[in-house]
Amino acid sequence: MLKLFLRCVLLFMCCGLLLVACKSEDPAERPEVILDSDGDGILDEQEMTNGTNKNNACDPVQSSGYTGFDSTSSIWLASDCDKDGITNGDEFSANTDPYVDQITDTDGDGIVNSAEIMAGTDKDDPCDPQQEPGYTEYNASSTLWLMSDCDLDGVVNADELNNSTDPYLDDTVYPIAEFLPNLSELLLFKGNVANLEFNSTVHEYELATPLFTDYSYKLRSISLPKGAKMTYNGAGLLSFPDSTIISKTFYYLNDETNPSAGRQLIETRLLIKKNGLWEMGNYLWNAAQDEAELSLSGPTIPINWIDSSGANRSVNYQVPIMVNCIQCHDNNGTTIPIGPKARNLNFVKNGVNSLEQFIAKGLLEGAPSISEIESLPEWSDASFTLTERARAYMDVNCAHCHQPGGLHDANIGLRPDLRFETSFADSNIDPFKADLRNRIGTSPAFGTSMPLIGISVLHDKGVQLIQDYIDSLN
Repeated sequence: MLKLFLRCVLLFMCCGLLLVACKSEDPAERPEVILDSDGDGILDEQEMTNGTNKNNACDPVQSSGYTGFDSTSSIWLASDCDKDGITNGDEFSANTDPYVDQITDTDGDGIVNSAEIMAGTDKDDPCDPQQEPGYTEYNASSTLWLMSDCDLDGVVNADELNNSTDPYLDDTVYPIAEFLPNLSELLLFKGNVANLEFNSTVHEYELATPLFTDYSYKLRSISLPKGAKMTYNGAGLLSFPDSTIISKTFYYLNDETNPSAGRQLIETRLLIKKNGLWEMGNYLWNAAQDEAELSLSGPTIPINWIDSSGANRSVNYQVPIMVNCIQCHDNNGTTIPIGPKARNLNFVKNGVNSLEQFIAKGLLEGAPSISEIESLPEWSDASFTLTERARAYMDVNCAHCHQPGGLHDANIGLRPDLRFETSFADSNIDPFKADLRNRIGTSPAFGTSMPLIGISVLHDKGVQLIQDYIDSLN
């Protein structure tokens, strides 16, 4: 009986212990466990409430200076919350801010985004903040920086690097509107003047129908003083501000079939506008072909070259003297340019419309859209009619004399007016057609020719064009 009693007591004690043990598993008695799975300092429960990701140490995004993270969390340590390519763990070890991108420089100006934000400058503007000349901390591989113009000189940073100029220094060169002894002194060209490379403020242009000058090539330019513009004046001659320089350089290729064979530079003629009036000057290139000097002489220069067909050609090029220049450029006692009329600039050559380019560069004001401006036909373009081509040719090569106020003043008696805009009825071409036909084909060496000066040989194709046109009137 005693043994039985002891067994019952022992059994009762065990059951009591089991009851106590079971009671301790009650959730109400269990110790609370707080979880932050991603180590971002925000409890999972709160992230679930907020709709952020409890397993993403960088969600939600935190501002710079945030320190509530768990630096012992492997997830947080392995993350990169500022997306600068450096993990939070490495930033923490280096004592840098894991919530500030201290490497990315969006605009390539050499200042990281975080520093620009703190300084109040624009992280997307390569030229903000403004830097002093000589600054070199920029990122020369940044497209945004390369395409910007930090010194506002009209030349993008990329071109400044290519030209070995300072992208933070406005070193724009404006030509000197004076007739100085040497052409190089006028600063129309950069570097070696013989390379004929214009400075950035000198603008090359082309003409739809140019003046014929013994088969020579011509390089034309217009330069304006700083801040000045040309003004549209209808389809005729543009209006130019004072200190405008118009240049035209005459040269021959030694071999037109091989342009790399070099060239012979002859002369550079200039028109410079001063106090509302145009002055003329001429620079002759020396034998060394490395400089052109201001000259009043009009030498005859023998030229030999190979033309585009491979034939040997020669001409005795006659440089005009000042009186010759005045004869062509004078109108009612005032010197004026001849070529740069809006209609003669309004055409495309090598993918460039000279008139449109002036407008795009902000150099020409008052002009309507290009489509509203008349275009002078290109004399050699067979898509134009014979009449259009011939009238265009005469406008450029003959009308400077044959117009009202010209050397052969069309206002005096019955004389031809060969301007393109003059109607056929008012041009007096018909009464003079026989004379025009003969004069256009007369060599300057054998009598009164047209044009009267500026050539020593006839332009075969031009002569044929005009004679065909005159014949079509019969």
